[in-house]
Amino acid sequence: MTKRTGQTEIEIVFREHYREFCLLSYSYVLGMDQAQDIVQEVFLKILTRKDTSEILNLKAYVWNSIKNTSLKSLERSKKTEPIINDSLISVPTEETEVEDSHLDQKLRQAMDKLPLQCKNVFELCAIDGQKYEYAANHLGISKNTVKTQMKKAYRILRGTLAMTCLLLILIAFQI
Repeated sequence: MTKRTGQTEIEIVFREHYREFCLLSYSYVLGMDQAQDIVQEVFLKILTRKDTSEILNLKAYVWNSIKNTSLKSLERSKKTEPIINDSLISVPTEETEVEDSHLDQKLRQAMDKLPLQCKNVFELCAIDGQKYEYAANHLGISKNTVKTQMKKAYRILRGTLAMTCLLLILIAFQI
């Protein structure tokens, strides 16, 4: 793409996909003003680049650039986020202890519904923190079987605990 047609193509992509790019960035940074700044920053970098002819798929290039810039921005904001004294110390209350024990009970009930091998693999890897290789050797199965059983366990638990988690969120936010 020549310099003149490159600028025209950049303008077309900007005009046609600006909102889409802003929403992409917003999904990471959760601030529309910041998302718009990121999109404009990416396009400015592309316009000031000398070798835009090397870009084969402009929309895909912009998409990835916006995603990466949004992630970098998010990472920078986490590093500079002020530390609130209250957030360092979390004093457990009777209410949080009850919620924790309730959640632990629900998790145990959901784990009891897992198939035996799936439950054994999940307990070794997720609960006890063992590596997949150790679990495979300990249970006499292959490492890939451990991976498959873990995926299966997470899928079953996600389905089983989805309503419980939703209820806890509603209770926590008193909706």
